[in-house]
Amino acid sequence: MNKTIYISNSYMDSLDELSKSERKKAKDKLKSFALDEKTSGFSIHSLDRVNCDDSFKSARISRDLRLIFSQQGDKYIFLYVDHHDEAYEWAEGKYLDQNNYGALYVRDVNIKPKELTQDYDDYLSQFDDRVPLLEKQKIKQKDLEKLGIDSEFSEYIMQIKEIDAFITFIDIFPDELAEGLLDLVTGSKSLTEVYTILNDDPVKSGDNIENALRHKDSKRRFYFVKEYDELDYILDENIEKWQLFLHPSQEFAVERDFNGPALIEGGPGTGKTVVGMHRAVYLANNTFNKPNSKILFVTFSKKLANYIDDKLNILIKQKKAPEIIDVKGVDSFIYMLINQYNLIDNKKCSPKEITNVMEDLYYELNLDYNFQFFETEYEEVIQRYNIKTEKDYLDVTRLGRNRSIHPSKRKEIWNFFNELLKRKNQYDLIDYEDRAHVVENAIDRGLIKPMYDSVIIDEAQDLSPVKIRIFDKLTKVNSNNLFLLSDKNQRIYKLDSWKKDIGINIVGRTHYLTLNYRTTKQIREYADSQFVETEQDKEYLKEYKSIYLGPQPIIKSFANNNDQSSYIIKMIKKYLEKDVKPYEICVINMGYRKELKGILEHNDIEVSELEDEIYPKPGNGVGLSSFHGAKGLEFKIVFLSNYESVDNYLKNEYEDKWFNQQKLKQIECLKYVACTRARDELIITYLDN
Repeated sequence: MNKTIYISNSYMDSLDELSKSERKKAKDKLKSFALDEKTSGFSIHSLDRVNCDDSFKSARISRDLRLIFSQQGDKYIFLYVDHHDEAYEWAEGKYLDQNNYGALYVRDVNIKPKELTQDYDDYLSQFDDRVPLLEKQKIKQKDLEKLGIDSEFSEYIMQIKEIDAFITFIDIFPDELAEGLLDLVTGSKSLTEVYTILNDDPVKSGDNIENALRHKDSKRRFYFVKEYDELDYILDENIEKWQLFLHPSQEFAVERDFNGPALIEGGPGTGKTVVGMHRAVYLANNTFNKPNSKILFVTFSKKLANYIDDKLNILIKQKKAPEIIDVKGVDSFIYMLINQYNLIDNKKCSPKEITNVMEDLYYELNLDYNFQFFETEYEEVIQRYNIKTEKDYLDVTRLGRNRSIHPSKRKEIWNFFNELLKRKNQYDLIDYEDRAHVVENAIDRGLIKPMYDSVIIDEAQDLSPVKIRIFDKLTKVNSNNLFLLSDKNQRIYKLDSWKKDIGINIVGRTHYLTLNYRTTKQIREYADSQFVETEQDKEYLKEYKSIYLGPQPIIKSFANNNDQSSYIIKMIKKYLEKDVKPYEICVINMGYRKELKGILEHNDIEVSELEDEIYPKPGNGVGLSSFHGAKGLEFKIVFLSNYESVDNYLKNEYEDKWFNQQKLKQIECLKYVACTRARDELIITYLDN
């Protein structure tokens, strides 16, 4: 490639707005331009008649399409592509500038605070008795000006009394400054902390454009294309912005050299999986780029593994990383090891049949405790700690179960589990936890040797301690070896966390992601409200914030399923007419999916059931999923139908208080997860009867 090329986030946004044929024209021309502008057929002009940066130029892509770019010596920054008039209109008043901290951004001098607030002034008058938001936090106008905000803007910011208006207004500023203002208005950071973060960059840019482009915050919006093959790939593929632009906190987690296992925690939409994928590619290209290296990326299901594998393969090709990254579902990977090393003969993995055996045994023995106690004791004690003998059961610590049991009573209870273990063996039954313990035992005995340089575990909050330990023990090195991605508020399969029982030290290697890119503020707030009977874990969410606004979730009740289905059909057709792709819509339902599928298809709506290994992708129909099955996925539009049935399916009153509270938390986590699958709009429907 004869040029040094940067792609801006504004260019990517504008490219997405073009038609398919227009995008192809733009991509073909830009690839030719990257090789040699003289033979590309471009007609390049300075924008003399436009009030904009002196470095801005236009290039002719077709009779009507124009590229706006900035030429900085031998560096070309693609800024915008559109039809002739619209492209020049975009350039009007735009300047490439550095903020007070050295980061490069596009400044728009035509933006005036009065124009932004003309509708807001009347709105403000309704709340004359309310204290402005920043005044509540003891922030003064001079403090804002110290951060680099012009007085005409800081004066208006100081007047804002309502958070949605505040978020709307600060959208005009570079992302890092807008985030700092959000931290100030919410009180999550002090002025000194915000100022320190904004100044915290090893690159001392000054007036040097090369250093300015290397600034941590410049890289949020300007992506350096290393070679022609990468540009060719970026332009030809449907590259998403997450593949190019990382938040500094994400980049820190991706590139940091960890001297042991690390934990990345964050709420929905903070990009934990994105960080995991970039981490895998970064390690493949830099840390473990030597013969026989292998990296494993695992997540809780085969469906989500396939979903991630598709996205990761695009990133691998874009970054020209060696193909040393395996992507697997956790239980599928464990089963593969069992078969590969011939660890279990003729055993049937069937948790459902084991539950049936437990029920039969319970009624045979006529026991004092209710059945749910034995069911949960089996999962949370017997299986969690791999209890095989009476001594093991008498010795095990049951802290946190909120129910102490006298040793004499434990012996009676053990009789049940001792007989259960015998019958499991008699009927050749095992479950997924049994498989995991078998594999861990084989590793401990040296039958299975460490085989990966690094293992990245997505959705780690839903794995049991033994499964986390397996992947830790399969790593060959002590640094950059285990990378856990987790959110305790999305724990929908495991009642208790793995942390206290895992025996893996992550102290000093925990990193928090706090910026929600996916769900709007309105959707996130509704999701938070699902925690009614239990507490949301907020320890690592103190600085969690959303930067996008959207419509309030729609909540509608219906007298019957027919009326509910008619409404959903009408709304789906409305979105499809607005060019929302079918696979970008999902209907999440607890127990009416078969009937709903038939109704949708009868109304000419193509449906893809997101079961087994099926995940949303171009070419698929509208997604239809269970609440559990939607975990890890995302959609522009989400319908949660028959919402009242969630509790009916899952909620029971159990004698075991600990289990009852944990089950309530699990149900509310499930609702939280379902709500946060929506990026733009959330529609909740329920039957009112």
